[in-house]
Amino acid sequence: MTWSDTVGSTDSIGGSITVGGKIAGLIDVSVTATYSHTWSSSHSESSSLNMTVQPGEVGWISRAQVMQTVSGTWQTHYDNPKWGHYYWYVPDTITGPAPNGTEGKSNAVVVKTRKMTDTETASCAAGGQKQRQVFVR
Repeated sequence: MTWSDTVGSTDSIGGSITVGGKIAGLIDVSVTATYSHTWSSSHSESSSLNMTVQPGEVGWISRAQVMQTVSGTWQTHYDNPKWGHYYWYVPDTITGPAPNGTEGKSNAVVVKTRKMTDTETASCAAGGQKQRQVFVR
């Protein structure tokens, strides 16, 4: 089993300002200045794991990603009022993947095997006359 995950975020801020006037009362002039900045942060992790499953057994690998819950308030600012307001505040809680080691927690990988059931064994053997089948849960 091989896995890879990337956890990251990007925040941007930007805007523009326009100033204008007339030169000598005759020519209209306007100048627009634009500013923007983006902050970005990401973390990637990948790994793989092999296992051997003995004849007559079924094996599987499970992986659990570290998750993090963040609570806060979204702020939305409009140039023109929306539903009577320029600013809207919405409380929210978001749960998403986090880098390994966040808050002292680590990703979990579990490797397990078990004996095949009679039905699974019969579907694989059948005197060599049946095609092999793969079971995925």
